[in-house]
Amino acid sequence: MAVFFFLYGLAGVITGELHNRGVPVLCPRAFGAALMVLGVAIPVMAWFLRSPSRKRKDEEK
Repeated sequence: MAVFFFLYGLAGVITGELHNRGVPVLCPRAFGAALMVLGVAIPVMAWFLRSPSRKRKDEEK
């Protein structure tokens, strides 16, 4: 899903056209950049939230 967001956002930034459910997006380059950031942020947040240092002491086994 993150790769899809990144690639769809990249396409919007490059072409300057982006459609959401068949309707053109108002600021395609800004929206595309936001989708690219979201595409990068999803795996980073997943890695951070699942990191071993965030486990509580009572959950360790």
